Amino acid sequence: MDDILTIIRKKKNGLTKKQRIVAEYMLEHQDEMSYITLRDLSRKIGVTEITILNTCQALGFEGINAVKYEFRKAQILEEKIDVIDEISTYNIGVVPGYELSDKEQFLKEVGTEEIGMLKDYWASVDLHRIFEAAELCTGYDRVFICGRGFSYTVAELLQNYLSYGDIYASVVNTELNDNTYGMLPVLKPDTLVIVISFPDYYYMTTKVAEFAKKAGAKLLAVTDREDTEVARLADLVLAAPTRSRIFMNTLSAVMMMLNLFASALTSIQPEKSSFLFGRNRL
Repeated sequence: MDDILTIIRKKKNGLTKKQRIVAEYMLEHQDEMSYITLRDLSRKIGVTEITILNTCQALGFEGINAVKYEFRKAQILEEKIDVIDEISTYNIGVVPGYELSDKEQFLKEVGTEEIGMLKDYWASVDLHRIFEAAELCTGYDRVFICGRGFSYTVAELLQNYLSYGDIYASVVNTELNDNTYGMLPVLKPDTLVIVISFPDYYYMTTKVAEFAKKAGAKLLAVTDREDTEVARLADLVLAAPTRSRIFMNTLSAVMMMLNLFASALTSIQPEKSSFLFGRNRL
């Protein structure tokens, strides 16, 4: 089967005028097509949702979910940055039936992509920056870790790793107003704010980063790439890919990054990190 871009280019001229508008938008906004909702796509292009669904079917796909799946798959194969689905933290997207004719082969491809992502991360990771982040976390008595959804899950993991090194941080769910607004008044230059932001990037998390920056707080961003909004605001960035053809985000490379961070933290203050070695602290 041809990739999604080849299919669109081959079939574009046989579409109706409005369908060609949809097809052209898909070709010109490939990253966006990995995660955009039907409603948002309709609003951006200025055509009805029915027109978009008819376009998907004219291209040979059951609907918009199958088209988004193919864009994710194409981006992974081309090793592009992938911004995934809008559904939920670990939710599995719709897998087109044609992918499941050989289920074991399907899983093999998914596993191969996951291993490839880990290899790519390990080949490009900046170990000096990992140590910088660990050193940064040891220099502040007041630490907040902020995130929402998948990012909140990562925030809780990071909180645990920091606690092993006697660094106690508060985790803030940026989806909860009370949590967020309760933190804002205490953000000052002596505060470290660790902002976790993975797809789908939550606007309130970005707003927290902006507020922290204005308040003079130190800002560490943990995200999936170097050009996200929170990365541009941060004093230091740790980035690990989370692309997946199925999941909104996959934890594989993120866990490697957190494990490296914990190891760096242990190496710079071993007297406070004995728990990480499996020894009880006295």
